[in-house]
Parts: sequence; structure tokens; C-alpha cells
Amino acid sequence: MSRIGWRAAIVSTLHSHARTRAYGAELLGREGVVVAVLRNGTAALVKLDGDLYELPGGVQRWLLQWDDLDLKEPIEIAPPPAYVTGVTKTGRSTQLHAVPPGITIALCSSPARPLPMCGWSVAFSTNASRACSTCVALINGS
Repeated sequence: MSRIGWRAAIVSTLHSHARTRAYGAELLGREGVVVAVLRNGTAALVKLDGDLYELPGGVQRWLLQWDDLDLKEPIEIAPPPAYVTGVTKTGRSTQLHAVPPGITIALCSSPARPLPMCGWSVAFSTNASRACSTCVALINGS
């Protein structure tokens, strides 16, 4: 069973590499998520919670032995949105449409461009004030 995605709290650095043990005082008590299983399954690469400037040595991912971790149940990964937000503009007004991911045609058959944000798209909300009424009706099944 893969432990990737499990929450991990660092309870010790006794069994980990000497370079990791050097930061033991700063690592104890920190929490993160297991992002990889390394060294033939004997060690975990843990991505720590928090901003880079507050982490020991400015390092976000640490190699730790399993015996140095307190593992908790895996976190659930949210499914990708069924529809992303696409925009059409007519004159001075804009309208938000429900667009299936990777497509430029909205549910209401209007050409709509998805709003990219750092490589991902904003999920469509039926409660938005400028949401297309036809798209909302098609999603709600009415």
C-alpha cells in the first residue's frame, strides 16, 4: 500500500540521515505530506507545511525514515471541477459560462474562453452574479 498523500508529523530524526539530523531541533513537531517513497521503500520524502522563509534552511522537502514519522490517514484529493469558468464579452458586459475542461465551447453552445490562472482554471459557480442563465439551467437540470 502506497503511503503517498499521508499526513506525517516529525517525532524524531534519530533514524534519518546525518544531514537531516543536523536540523533535528527545527524539524521536530513539524507536519507535512508524504510526496514520495524513496530508498526501496525505507524512507519518505515529506513536503512540510508552511512558507519557505519559515522552514529550516529554507528547504520544503525532507528525506526522513519511517520510524521518525507519525503517520495519519491519507488526505482526500478533490476531484477536478466538472466545469471551468469561461468568459464572453459583448460591449461593456461580460458573462461567465460553464465550459468543460480543455474545450472552448460552453454548455449553452457559446464560444467561451476559459480563465487560466497559473496553469489551472477557475471552477464554474452557479451562484456567480454574471453566470449564464442557460448554463446554470443545464447544470441544475431544469
